[in-house]
Amino acid sequence: MNRYLMSLVTATTLVALATQHAEAKTVVLEGKIASTIEVTQQVRFTVDKPLISLSFRFALPTSFSNKAVTQETTNLSLSYSPRPEKEEDLQDRFGNRFHRVTWRNLTTDATATIQYRPTIKVGIQAMESCAPYPLGPVPEGEGLFLQVTKLVQSNTDEFRTLARKLTTGATTEYAAVSAILNHVADTIKYAYNPTKYDALTTMKDRSGNCQNLAHYSLALLRAAGIPARIVGGISLKEPWRVRLDTGQNWVLTQGQGGHAWIEVYFPDLGWLSYDPLQSRQFTPTRHIKQTHGLDADDICDSWEPDPSYPAYNETITAKFLKDDIAVRQKSSLLVPQFYLLSNSMIGNVAGLVKPVLPVTKPLPLPEEPPIKPTPSVLPVKPVVSGPIEFGNTTFPTLVDAYHMVGNEGRKTLDKETSEYVTSRQVYAQAFMVPAALRLDKVSLAMHKFGGDGFIYLDIVADEDGKPGLDGWRSVPVPVESITRKPGYYWVDFTFPDDLKRNLKQGKYWIMHRHSGDAVMNWFYIPGKPYSSGEDTRSTAKGYKWEDILNFDFVFKVTGVVF
Repeated sequence: MNRYLMSLVTATTLVALATQHAEAKTVVLEGKIASTIEVTQQVRFTVDKPLISLSFRFALPTSFSNKAVTQETTNLSLSYSPRPEKEEDLQDRFGNRFHRVTWRNLTTDATATIQYRPTIKVGIQAMESCAPYPLGPVPEGEGLFLQVTKLVQSNTDEFRTLARKLTTGATTEYAAVSAILNHVADTIKYAYNPTKYDALTTMKDRSGNCQNLAHYSLALLRAAGIPARIVGGISLKEPWRVRLDTGQNWVLTQGQGGHAWIEVYFPDLGWLSYDPLQSRQFTPTRHIKQTHGLDADDICDSWEPDPSYPAYNETITAKFLKDDIAVRQKSSLLVPQFYLLSNSMIGNVAGLVKPVLPVTKPLPLPEEPPIKPTPSVLPVKPVVSGPIEFGNTTFPTLVDAYHMVGNEGRKTLDKETSEYVTSRQVYAQAFMVPAALRLDKVSLAMHKFGGDGFIYLDIVADEDGKPGLDGWRSVPVPVESITRKPGYYWVDFTFPDDLKRNLKQGKYWIMHRHSGDAVMNWFYIPGKPYSSGEDTRSTAKGYKWEDILNFDFVFKVTGVVF
């Protein structure tokens, strides 16, 4: 391999600075987060043909409180262009507040702007639940959230059988909930633009967006006799960091836009917030709740146009006026395989105490089914010889903002997820080479915003779980040569013919680099659909790779196995 100067430090220094791999999969936290945010949501309907009428029903931000999260919403302001003919306030059977506006004889684009200021406080502290499993009778209001719906088919044999299998041996509700949601995290991969959003389709496809994940979780929980409901709102892209005991940072970030998560009912704790691919018993201040219900049909914005369908688009901006984060890692657990955040939860039923396990000796919870360990990066299927193409290759050109159900349009709780990779940070994604490989090119799913200069890649061998110093540099790609167009698309990076670029079997890293004033985004998939744990990283120092990211970048490796 050719050695080039990756930084001003020596390899010896790099090894000395490397920290031990974190074994934990669930990071147990304690502390507080408090944020005040100015939020603006603007919805635009693009009217290409005159409309006799357009009726738009949208959720209003709410205030609520549970054992971990308190949200107070103030400064609500609504404005429109043009002015609607009719406005009305609505409240559904769950207590959700909606507003409906109706335009008539509409010949121009119509916009609705919602501005508000939520203050969200999250207390991540130990909780104790003595709720047994199976649960006894639950109050009528909470029992409503055991119902079967067309999107949550909890009464089917598939869900009853799986729920019974997952909860075998559980004697506390917490153990049953953990077993179910561990299965969800380890089984369902995030995917955009699904054909359907219901729980059975999600079980069949083993993938879906946040609505699919919520419906699948709800179906298993309700099949197990545990009340659970879907939550609708928005997520914000502002990252936040958790300092791990290894000295590294676990960086939490997600797309900005519509989002769905769930709440689970505990008789002795009330409703608790869960995001199936991010956190347990709480959600961070990057989640703003608006509604809750039995399934997504109860929580999503909707509109009825006559006679044609205008295109829908929503833009969300958020300014953090206050963002105090004081959290630390308290302990850790080995399950699920997928990285998650949690508080401490202790259940005491008939002498059984759920342990809070130290980081130094992480063990799986005894009441949860064992999970087979996976390698740090999932290998591709082995091949004998010949051309090969692999990676985290599935991504949408564009993310659907809405879908039509009959003559009604409904907001899709999904959003673009990408990282601005021509910033001061350097970003890297690991991949596993299954056999000796002659590397032809590496492709990234990117979007060009503008600027000038060059973008290029370094492909480097792994050193102690991080990008090392040995590798190859791609041919620089001029930013001006990349066509600017909507959505995301492959950008190819090749390597000089005079360089040897034969990769031995093993782990390597793609490092994105740039020069000049390039402005490029690199698309990522929430969760870890390709790798696990620590195989997506960033650094501001050039060599420490101190930040571990909670997603996988989209990439494609092309070459020939020999």
